[in-house]
Amino acid sequence: MMRLTSQWVILRVRRYWLGRNPLRRRSDRLEAAGVLVTLVLLLLSVWPAVVVGRLVYERGLRAERAAPGSCRPVTATLVRDAPDTVPAGGGQNGVKPESHAPARWRAPSGEQKTGQVAVPAGTRAGTAVRVWIDGRGELTRPPASHTGTLAGSATAAFLVVAGSAVTLTSAFRVFRWLLDRGRYAAWDASWAEACARWRRRKPDG
Repeated sequence: MMRLTSQWVILRVRRYWLGRNPLRRRSDRLEAAGVLVTLVLLLLSVWPAVVVGRLVYERGLRAERAAPGSCRPVTATLVRDAPDTVPAGGGQNGVKPESHAPARWRAPSGEQKTGQVAVPAGTRAGTAVRVWIDGRGELTRPPASHTGTLAGSATAAFLVVAGSAVTLTSAFRVFRWLLDRGRYAAWDASWAEACARWRRRKPDG
């Protein structure tokens, strides 16, 4: 596999190398220049990817720091059994699928609150579950973890590079298609000219 990859790289370098081969046409040199420009732009796309990743990371950090003041964990108690939606063969890998059931918890003001919480299917009433609530005592999402922040920033940076690669590759393919059309037209014209010369040189029978 490594040998095939190295051979492919060598062939590509030889194909697009801007040497002084007299057989190279203007379109060949333009295609090689297009490859170089594509590679340079792809390398330059790393910079905006780093910037985007950094912005996403800083936003995640702000969310992590704000979480302790905007939400808090409390213990809720199920007031009804969760629907048992496990198929006859059991859940995947022995893990029950998630279901929802009503639960009751106490808000910071002391008021009793109720709402639907996510629990494993078949969880019985009276089971204590951990939920996150906001300042008003309403259910909210758990705070972002630092691992999630890192994953989000890395994903954002990767998407920028991947999007740039797809766009640049597509643009180069269109550029090469246009060059190929010019090559085919030039070949047709050369063949037509050669055929005309051969007919003129052919002695009359």
